[in-house]
Amino acid sequence: MAYEKHILTGGPNELINLLRAYAVNCGWTILVENDDLAIDGSGSIDGRRLVLQSPSGKTFASFRSANGKKIFNTQAAVGSGLGLVCAAGFQEFPASGFWYDQPGATKATNQEVVGVGIPVQPATTQTVYFNHIHDPAELILISVEVIDKTYQHMAVGEVQKVGSWTGGTIYSASRNSANMFSAFDTVSLENNSNHLFGLSQNASTFLRADIDAAPLRVPEVLWASGGPNTGGVTAGYTGKTLALPVMNINCLNAAWLPKVPHYGYLQSQNATDTGRNVNTLNCISVNLPLAVYVQRDPDSLMNFSQCGYVPGVCFISTRNLAPGQIYNVNYPASDTTYQAFPQTRRGGPMGYDGIAILQ
Repeated sequence: MAYEKHILTGGPNELINLLRAYAVNCGWTILVENDDLAIDGSGSIDGRRLVLQSPSGKTFASFRSANGKKIFNTQAAVGSGLGLVCAAGFQEFPASGFWYDQPGATKATNQEVVGVGIPVQPATTQTVYFNHIHDPAELILISVEVIDKTYQHMAVGEVQKVGSWTGGTIYSASRNSANMFSAFDTVSLENNSNHLFGLSQNASTFLRADIDAAPLRVPEVLWASGGPNTGGVTAGYTGKTLALPVMNINCLNAAWLPKVPHYGYLQSQNATDTGRNVNTLNCISVNLPLAVYVQRDPDSLMNFSQCGYVPGVCFISTRNLAPGQIYNVNYPASDTTYQAFPQTRRGGPMGYDGIAILQ
């Protein structure tokens, strides 16, 4: 499905309403959409709640807009944005009353619910792009140009599986739930931002998977996290590690870095480095697929097995590409097109690392 582009003027609440309409057009089911009470017990309404179910029925995605208050108890600050938590099931009225308290929700090892988020300016003109992948698996992507030429991304859906296994929901964003808020200037936005579908010191990519005996542990481990194999809520460690080929560059020499094939040395190493995934002779950047790996038992061996691919999204260099524009691949022999985005900003701390989304 081709992308949709909207001009956002009403902040996070308008974004969640636009997402609702787009998801319905993509065949997703609306389980809940309503105004939601603040989690601070004040009784005030401070945002909107939206719960989506994928066409396969296996993915449950709970979104919440933030308008000046925390939407997770574990957040470091307050602000404006859009949060997301996925779960293994759905409950319309959680006993706690908290929007994120769902059956089999993503939890850190201390049993606090964790998720992802992006900052969104309140009542300020911003551009938002929606993309939908339906083959070989479902994926909805949101890209917001929060300030001029600086983007934040969020995605939710299901992996293209390798083999047969229980689970498959994958979701990711430019930030994790603990650090999703930001001041709205370039430096602040790029601080604490992560690669979409990448490894980071504070995990912001999560995969639902029954891995070996992890679901039988007490407490159970139902999710793998794309970050260090230790730490608290900010690190987002769930008890199982998720490995991906793209990463924040400060992970490249980390002791916990999974030993799987990765693109760390092809990525931009700093703001001025165009990376090794760009051909200066003819300006071509190669679409590199995003494989997904999970940590096997016993955890101490740090052995990983590939379990799938992120559908319809590739790693690219944006050195010779304009954000938000559509490009042919294998031109002129192919009519296949992709939309290109930088991870945050071309020539920012992530250099020219970017994503290409199948149209």
